[in-house]
Amino acid sequence: ACWAANAAGPALMARTCAEHGMTLVHVSSDYVFDGTVGNHPEGEPLSPLSVYGQSKAAGDLAVAGCPRHYVVRSSWVIGDGRNFVKTMRSLSDRVADASDALERVTVVDDQLGRLTFTDQMAEGILHLLGYRDGDVEPSAPAEYGTYNLTGSGPVESWAGIAARVFDLANGNGEAVEPVATAEYYASAEGPIAPRPAHSDLDLSKIAAAGFAPRDWTEELAEYMAAL
Repeated sequence: ACWAANAAGPALMARTCAEHGMTLVHVSSDYVFDGTVGNHPEGEPLSPLSVYGQSKAAGDLAVAGCPRHYVVRSSWVIGDGRNFVKTMRSLSDRVADASDALERVTVVDDQLGRLTFTDQMAEGILHLLGYRDGDVEPSAPAEYGTYNLTGSGPVESWAGIAARVFDLANGNGEAVEPVATAEYYASAEGPIAPRPAHSDLDLSKIAAAGFAPRDWTEELAEYMAAL
């Protein structure tokens, strides 16, 4: 199912778009890299660690066969559905509840990256397609190819982001206990999909194309206020 969704499906779409001269936008992931270096540029060789990452990398390669394509790489996506921020918000509420026995929450601190809010991803994709400043019709689209598109701002660990969420929710960021990935999964039953240690993506190419993603820390505060 993973390969059908992330590799075979995009390959079929790329072939169809190429046959009909259509533009294809494909959302990719930081999981196509192994995370051994920080601040990944678009041209870094693919080096996925997991089956999911391998399927996403295969999809990237397939989409690149379509002459008119944009591969848009994201990381740590936050939107309207279930996500990390909402989970941490609910755990912060539990810690703040005197009737709840939960006192501390362990979160990994050796995976680093930046959040991507879906509104910024949507705006960035529209910008690449040539829809700018409320255009009804596209103007000049950006050069086809691969673009990193995440929030701007500081690179942070999952534990650091969790502490920000806890502080914004209930002022109890000290309840977040940082832990190494290996220790976090030490008692897990069954295999654990390996994740890149460094997921921060270089944003200089999307900036050169005229789009400046918002600072994820500012968006996080607004997102939390809306919740």
